[in-house]
Amino acid sequence: MRDLLFVLGYAGIMWMSFYAVHLGVLIWIWVALLAPADLMYGMAGSIPLNKPIAASTLLLFFAGRDKRHFYFDGLLGMLTAFGLVFIISYFVELSNLAKADDAMDKFWKEMVLAFLITGSLNTRHRLHQGTLAIALGFGFVMVKEGLIFLLTAGGHKVFGTPATGDNNGLALAILMIIPIMLYCGRYTADKWVRLGMYATAALGAVTVIATYSRGGFVGLLVLGVLLLKGNKHKIRTIVVLAVAAAALSSIMPDDYVLRIDTIKTADADSSFMTRVISWKINLLIALDHPFFGGGPYASLDWGTWMTYLPTSTTLFFPTAFYGNRTLVAHSIYFQALGDTGFVGFFLFFGMIGVALFYCSRMQRIAKRNLELAWAGDLARAMQVSFLVYLAAGGALSLNYFELVYILIAMISRLHQTVLEQTAPAWTRVPARAAAPASLAPAYPRGM
Repeated sequence: MRDLLFVLGYAGIMWMSFYAVHLGVLIWIWVALLAPADLMYGMAGSIPLNKPIAASTLLLFFAGRDKRHFYFDGLLGMLTAFGLVFIISYFVELSNLAKADDAMDKFWKEMVLAFLITGSLNTRHRLHQGTLAIALGFGFVMVKEGLIFLLTAGGHKVFGTPATGDNNGLALAILMIIPIMLYCGRYTADKWVRLGMYATAALGAVTVIATYSRGGFVGLLVLGVLLLKGNKHKIRTIVVLAVAAAALSSIMPDDYVLRIDTIKTADADSSFMTRVISWKINLLIALDHPFFGGGPYASLDWGTWMTYLPTSTTLFFPTAFYGNRTLVAHSIYFQALGDTGFVGFFLFFGMIGVALFYCSRMQRIAKRNLELAWAGDLARAMQVSFLVYLAAGGALSLNYFELVYILIAMISRLHQTVLEQTAPAWTRVPARAAAPASLAPAYPRGM
């Protein structure tokens, strides 16, 4: 019954992708993040829901129904360069892994979606719609898993989703979306919708705890510090966080506390030390193949793993090897090295560095022109998302996660929109100038 209801509802919204390119892009974002087919048990689970949306959106785009707003900036240049290196690394990979084929199939779609975002979400309302699509994409998982954890008094453990991988990947994805959710709440006129956004963000934090992810726990602490920084109501926020932490600690299972406590003794933890071996192996792959690496998920190949395993146990410092199986890189940094070499590594993190720079620039512009306060707040939200990604991603393999490339595209588009609205003399706008609609909601009540 659930499958049938979803298919009928999905058919009801799919027609919008034939109406305008930006509507198709919004649905594509939502489907890419939610991966609704993975939530079905019957016939809907075998339907590729994103393909008809992608096809109709591209068809409408090439038909020229919408005015195109394409441009090319430094961030898109970095994205394009990294995409080319990734494609080359795929074709010169050390082995023929099915997971590499899946990564390639996923990556080129992410690139197409990213460029469609930059060409279609060219106004404040469309960018706000993009943030809503992101929030709704993971909002269901955040609410469902968080509520189950609370209702079972901490007896529920979340094991991840097909879209993000294991529990660690899900924890990082939710941490990246919480700032976007808070932005959506701040710029929503309806009180109940705003409270719903804030409640979903809070349940997202609960879900991160329910994953039992140590990397997620570290990321949650980093997120708390970043959200507190620049907050005008620090004392009130600290009190709220303290009360929430006390409430959660009262239902926290003992095994969760024990697992988090192993962070202090990581050098004696077999799980962590196995990851260290994987990091070393991916570094060795990059040293032998510095330009294009070993291809997507290179360390998963048994032959590659065994080739570098003996050297990895003595590289830098002795490391005991636990288990007899191959592993992914378990780090966005070492995955970039092992998969795409030093060239891909510098392009990938250079791309994120440019995105963070654009976010800082937009926040400075917003301080001079309060009519763009919304853009400064959105830039800050996406900046926090990437800072959490860089912090918690040190122990997680999530380089090809759709949200990374969606946020890259939205930062580029937001930056271009801000420059278009302020050129050529935004530097001459008086600081703290009066702005009657500086914090107006993206959609006023009644629209």
